[in-house]
Amino acid sequence: MSVNVSVVTNTFVIKSLPTKSYYQYDIIFGPDEKPPPPLKRQRLIHLLQTSANPKTFHPRAVYDGNKLMYASHLIPDGIYRVHGSNQQAPDDSRGWYDIKISRTRGKEVVPAHVNQLMIQGEATPETATAINLLQLLLCQAANLKNTHTKHAYFSPAGKLPIPGAPIEIWRGFYQAVRPTVGRMLVNVDTTVAAMYKSGPLMDVAMAVLDARDARQLTLRDANADDFKKLERFLKNKLINVEKNKSTKTIRGLVPGPVGRFQFNPSGTGPQTTIGAHYQAAHGIHLRYPDTIGVVTSGRSAPFKVVIPLELCTMQGGQLYKKKLPPHATASVVSFAAMRPAERLRTIRTGGGDLRSPVLEYAQSEFMQEAGMYVDPNAVTVPGRLLKVPALLYNQKRVDPRDGAWNVLGSRFYTPKKMLRWGVANFDTRNITQQTVNRTIQGLLDCCDKLGMCLFLVQDLYLLTCLQGWVGDPSSQSILAYPFTEILPPPVPAVRTGTGTPQSVKETIAQICRELGGADAVDIIIVLLAAKADDVRTFVKHFCDIELGVRSQCLREPKLQKANNQYFNNVALKLNARLGGANSLVESPVLKAVASKPFMIMGADVAHPGPGSNRPSVVSLVWSHDQHGAEYCATTRVQAPRTELIAELKQLVMNAIVMFGNKHKVTPASIYFYRDGVSDGEFAQVQDKEIKAIGEAIDEIWKVKGLEKAQVAKPKLTFIVVGKRHHISFFPPTDQDRVGDKTGNCRAGLVVDQGLAHPQFKDFYLQSHAAIKGTSRSGHYIVLKDDNFSGISQIQEFSFALCHIYAKATRSVSIPAPVYYADLACARGKFHIDPASNMDLEASTTTGGQDEEFDLERWQEAYKKIHDNVRASMYFL
Repeated sequence: MSVNVSVVTNTFVIKSLPTKSYYQYDIIFGPDEKPPPPLKRQRLIHLLQTSANPKTFHPRAVYDGNKLMYASHLIPDGIYRVHGSNQQAPDDSRGWYDIKISRTRGKEVVPAHVNQLMIQGEATPETATAINLLQLLLCQAANLKNTHTKHAYFSPAGKLPIPGAPIEIWRGFYQAVRPTVGRMLVNVDTTVAAMYKSGPLMDVAMAVLDARDARQLTLRDANADDFKKLERFLKNKLINVEKNKSTKTIRGLVPGPVGRFQFNPSGTGPQTTIGAHYQAAHGIHLRYPDTIGVVTSGRSAPFKVVIPLELCTMQGGQLYKKKLPPHATASVVSFAAMRPAERLRTIRTGGGDLRSPVLEYAQSEFMQEAGMYVDPNAVTVPGRLLKVPALLYNQKRVDPRDGAWNVLGSRFYTPKKMLRWGVANFDTRNITQQTVNRTIQGLLDCCDKLGMCLFLVQDLYLLTCLQGWVGDPSSQSILAYPFTEILPPPVPAVRTGTGTPQSVKETIAQICRELGGADAVDIIIVLLAAKADDVRTFVKHFCDIELGVRSQCLREPKLQKANNQYFNNVALKLNARLGGANSLVESPVLKAVASKPFMIMGADVAHPGPGSNRPSVVSLVWSHDQHGAEYCATTRVQAPRTELIAELKQLVMNAIVMFGNKHKVTPASIYFYRDGVSDGEFAQVQDKEIKAIGEAIDEIWKVKGLEKAQVAKPKLTFIVVGKRHHISFFPPTDQDRVGDKTGNCRAGLVVDQGLAHPQFKDFYLQSHAAIKGTSRSGHYIVLKDDNFSGISQIQEFSFALCHIYAKATRSVSIPAPVYYADLACARGKFHIDPASNMDLEASTTTGGQDEEFDLERWQEAYKKIHDNVRASMYFL
């Protein structure tokens, strides 16, 4: 039974849409081969409108920072000249840019086109363009003053430097136009972004190389690894030069010593060195003349312009779009986290030196010109609190409280015996034998209490019968018989290694031989150093792909302070990996689903980083038990940044066949959860991926002769789950029952009114209780449903699946199969031999940005999971 509530959102109503029509223009920069960086492009367009041609651009047009401009009046097509810093500069000086502006072939952009989407639910190219214009009108004023992306802008106020990395984290605001049924909203949220480290370029370069001494920047060889690393990092970054405060773009580097680099300052006469030139012309004595130099001239320049590293400052606000280093994650999460009340207050009014955009909309000249008005009051919407399901353990029922529960005194619902296992220690420097012994004993104690190690009292009679000793199970003599004499505690095989690829293989293989071979081993516990990602990759590739044995890695810092809670958490993973079910969910809707054979599937696509020419990794996981708690997974690689799953038909066929082979029955229903789809891709997924699933079912029924046997095909429910949105919910001050002890809305909040998508049936479900910061709900878009009688059943079913995530004793933010698909994608790198020169994550080896992509080569290198572990939850 659900409870009706009201919640505050971080959305604001656009009370008045623009009253004007706009014309769309293409923007092309010249004369360089590549356009200037985004910050410089924005500045050049601003100078064009305010200094170079203010009459032509009145009222001012809005610019998207890339290739499009919108104006409320006609602008003559042509090439406009603008100087990057000073409009009084002579025509023959450097720094001039030609900007070609030409009107696109499209009709006038009428913002009222969005009514087609809000009222009629009809999406067209015109509505998409109109929404893009609304977004630009909303953001333009803030974008002119701040570093920004399409939907967010950032400030250096209170920035967070990342130790040991050339990056820093800035705070900012996210703002996005969101069409809903009958009205247009603005979604405003706090956010953070990584920027390249600002400040003296010497400091930045030393951070890149993790150097402690400036002498490490005296690189003489352009082919040296450190020189290449620096050049890759610094190329195309904006710097300020000390002698004239001008802004330049780094085009490359020159080896040291830069102070003795010779050039001709006048083009005629004798040459001089850079060191002598700066001393004579600017009175600057170079402190570090032996370091490398920065090249700021382009390919077409008549001579190379080189500036000493020490005279340059990295300009702030340059977005860092690569993957953050692992050690930075915890700092960024902590920096970004805000308690709900603080987050809502910041969204409404701002924080520190950064004002909220909600307060700035009324002052925006672009919104005023358009006749656009945003109500500064946050929208309140109706919601419901779903009943929290109970968890079933072996002979025990546990009721979650605030999204969490404790396994103390419980035994796993289906515990799996861990009798043959080993321990491989690859950090003998920090993990002593005493720590190994304490780890083994801690695991034995927890696994024993949870039912994984020793036979239990109710198993005793069966054991004695199998041994030829038949007796009365109620006999005192049998019950008093010591367990250790019937079945001694499992003693692991313990071995040490150095962590090299060869040592990893030899150590794990030796453990397997001692335990009777890889097929006989239940699992191997691998002990690693704090920073041992390479060793972990060796271990997982060898165990998962080559040898076919389950493994569980534990890190040294965790082991040093490990307690009962830690070993319980490890036991959760061990039991699930071994094929057990930790707990089940007591849910009426799940019970109804389980009345017939069913499968739950989760799918995800993980893309390479920006600029990387590596493949995307796709995954499909599926349940194969009668409770929806045990899953298999398979992964593939496909073309980079391709969102649709290319081989979905074959993947689904494999899953259904495996299910049928195990249960000797076909599923009556399939519940498919799809992760990682953006709003603009819903229609493509609906057209192609749902069709692929249908084709997979048709193919199996045809090949297996099920059509002739008139076996009913499974009914399909297909749901997209989004977790990267910015909608948040906050308890109203007069409804304390909605909130939990952290100030968040309680787990189980569902909202399906007030924010409804105009095209698709959708809802928001906040299924977890945040440990820190503000809880983030999942956004569920139902693209097909042939199984349930209404949206409320889908909500309850999805909420139940958020309680079966095997790695936690907490409800999670998205259904477990979606989480599992994400985990399976993240393990894609383990499928490629670490000894090869192919790496899904590296930035400098085969598969770089300038190399032609070869999918067949990647598919050949991407090895399948070993048959021994294929049916297990190896991906946890």
